[in-house]
Amino acid sequence: MSIQLQSVISAPPASSFDFTIVGAGASGLWLALALFEEGLLENLTLCIVESDASKHNDRTWCYWEVASPQPNVMVSKSWNSIYNPHNLLSRNDLLPYSYYHIRSADFYKSIKQQLATCANITWYTLTVAEIEVQSHRVLVKTVDTSWYSSQVFLSTQLPVRGQNLTDGLSDFLSQKERKKNAPFLWQSFVGWRLQTSSPIFDDTCATLMCFDIPQQNSTQFIYELPFSASEALIEITRFGQNQLTYQEAEILLREFLEKKNIDFNILEKEHGNIPMTAQFDVRRKYLEAETRVIYIGTLGGAIKPTTGYGFKRMQNYGKALAKALREQKPLPTMRRLNRFRFYDHLLLRILYSSPHRGKAVFQRLFETQPISRVLRFLDEETTILEEILIFLRLPIRLFLRSLLSYCFN
Repeated sequence: MSIQLQSVISAPPASSFDFTIVGAGASGLWLALALFEEGLLENLTLCIVESDASKHNDRTWCYWEVASPQPNVMVSKSWNSIYNPHNLLSRNDLLPYSYYHIRSADFYKSIKQQLATCANITWYTLTVAEIEVQSHRVLVKTVDTSWYSSQVFLSTQLPVRGQNLTDGLSDFLSQKERKKNAPFLWQSFVGWRLQTSSPIFDDTCATLMCFDIPQQNSTQFIYELPFSASEALIEITRFGQNQLTYQEAEILLREFLEKKNIDFNILEKEHGNIPMTAQFDVRRKYLEAETRVIYIGTLGGAIKPTTGYGFKRMQNYGKALAKALREQKPLPTMRRLNRFRFYDHLLLRILYSSPHRGKAVFQRLFETQPISRVLRFLDEETTILEEILIFLRLPIRLFLRSLLSYCFN
């Protein structure tokens, strides 16, 4: 079963919808599925707008979990161990976690097939130009048409008229705030899905951080996710002020693969950039139930600034938001605990001012801490005592300098 997306040039058949989701990426589709599963779409209508309906396998998502909450049809591969970034000859068990990989094509197909059974969902392939908030409704404007909606969920940056942006959006949209708050970095990546001429991979173990490449005044590492003995995703990731270009990445990837004497063919490519900044963090824990424009995805604070992981948070937030809408309660945000926002500020300042030290920080983290504690820390689920134990083993002078810079600014 595949859903038929409807392209609209003139006025749509419906002049209003109860909900509109702008952007059919991970956050938008997770929310749509949650609205459907909570029963909200039995009597209410939803419009999903995407600018490009011809999505292919343009990216991959990874996450760790004790037991995967995703249907098996979505998960293309999982691993129960990883090579330690401090010592790549050391193999670490992830228990109680597993590390999961999802191809975006499988994700899009699975979610859209589930939503195809709902008659109250309308799909448009359009580019939204502007959102105008009125007293009891929102006007969604495209180049050729417009319609009203009771509430709009935005996963993309658009002009919004008639609303105080701080109601649902972080300070990032304010250039003044951006300059005076935390430094802004990019996590940029280029990945190749490879087929090798001979079986060389151990597909039971993943490599999350291999620093055996030039750092180029940034923090750079290689992911290696083997799907079989002869197929793997090899990806270079950069944390830095300058985005990694495809040309730069191609040189580094080929050098890395040549050093390992890997003869390969490229099956798929992916290339993207994720903002690394605490300025997407939402300050308020709840929004009023009648808030008209709600930000989701990156703009709503789904991405952890220092790792780029957000897939699992998007799913959890979609469920929490749909439940609050059904119960007509204040709407939750993706607000994080202040101490984890503080930790991210410290590390971002180190990566910004001393990018050559990023490699040492991450390797030291995995050298001195159990893998399960590291993953809990990155998921922001550790206790204060565990966090003290973590920071005591990291380069203390480096973090003290970052702390002084944080306090000064």
